[in-house]
Amino acid sequence: MVDQTRHNSCIIYPYTSYLDIPAGVANQHILEVPLVPPDVLTTAEDQCVTVTITIGLDTTWADGRSDHDPHFGVSDGERFNGFIVVDKNNCLPPCYSAEGDDVKDVLKNLVDDSSGVKLSNPSQGYSSEVKIQIRPCEKWGSYLMQHAEGFRFIKNYQRQLDLTKGLYFNMYRHNAGETYRIEHIRVDVEMD
Repeated sequence: MVDQTRHNSCIIYPYTSYLDIPAGVANQHILEVPLVPPDVLTTAEDQCVTVTITIGLDTTWADGRSDHDPHFGVSDGERFNGFIVVDKNNCLPPCYSAEGDDVKDVLKNLVDDSSGVKLSNPSQGYSSEVKIQIRPCEKWGSYLMQHAEGFRFIKNYQRQLDLTKGLYFNMYRHNAGETYRIEHIRVDVEMD
């Protein structure tokens, strides 16, 4: 958990082994880690945080599987803003944004922009490491995939998180039956 200092980092899952996540139900809440406790931040524009999430995914685990599209982002314990990391079998861009409500550990009222342009070269999708940056006070997030072709995506979210309720890192499943293998997750929180 981040204290009231200006910058802090936490490694949610280390680089030493894999975290295998078994199949479950669609939009299932898989992981939540507190970043900033309630009543530390205000909703004022002059106080905000920037959350940078670096995720290492085992791309060989995703190859040949029918679906492997986890959601990563931040929430205030009720609302979620983040991105879906898309596997190359979907012929979609490497990610698209997602936001919704956490209701009884399931992401409800999901709004995403998956109807975007299909890729002619699906090999562009799915990198072994992705970087997500979210600035909840300004309702935007960005996604950066660092590989040979590169990919960057910036999104403005429809709804703002209530930062007075605290800030949490969250991971959700996309479709029922998806399994995941995580190499590492690192979250950096910088407070203005």
